Amino acid sequence: MKEEKVFTAHIGETDIFEWTQGVGKSILMPILLKSCEEVIYNNLEEKLAARINFSLKGNPKIYDFVVKLDGVEDTLEKILQWALGEEEYEMCQQIKYLQEYISDLKEELYDK
Repeated sequence: MKEEKVFTAHIGETDIFEWTQGVGKSILMPILLKSCEEVIYNNLEEKLAARINFSLKGNPKIYDFVVKLDGVEDTLEKILQWALGEEEYEMCQQIKYLQEYISDLKEELYDK
C-alpha cells in the first residue's frame, strides 16, 4: 500500500497557537479543505491533514491536524468563514458544493 505524504511544517520556537491564527491559517485552510473533500468523497472516518513540528521550551513537539467525518460539517463552516473574510470566493464555492453534497447524501439516507 502506498504511503500518503502529509503536509508538514517546521515552525521552530514559534508559538503553535499564534502560528495557526496568523500566517499559518492561510497555509492550513486550503489543506484542510482538500482533506475534507477526501474524507467526504472517499467516506473516510478521518484523515491526517497536516503535521506541525515545533519546539516548546527546547523540547520538540508535534501537532497533528486531523479531519474527521463526524466533524466535517463544522470544519467546512470554519473554513467558509475564513474564506469569506479573505475574499477567497472560489474556495467558498467549493465549500458550498461540498455542503450541498453532504445535504444530498443525508437526504438519500433519510429517504431509504
